Amino acid sequence: MGDSDNLSEAEIRRAVREEMSRAGRSVLSTVFWTILAAFTVLVGLQAVQMAFYTAGLAAVAFTGVGILVTGASIYLLYLLHWA
Repeated sequence: MGDSDNLSEAEIRRAVREEMSRAGRSVLSTVFWTILAAFTVLVGLQAVQMAFYTAGLAAVAFTGVGILVTGASIYLLYLLHWA
């Protein structure tokens, strides 16, 4: 830790400013991806709901897409907040 003892006040301020900027972008990024993932969970559930009102191959497709989108969104939320 000998190098940190030789830092000037201006260098410390610059380092803190850079880290605050990175932290702010990180928080904004987390908020953005959380809102997007929550919205896509709803889109996936809507696709599954649409499968109940269709028949045949369309119902299978809506179910598959809905499960895939919902699962991916829940996994993203897990990675953002609990991993």
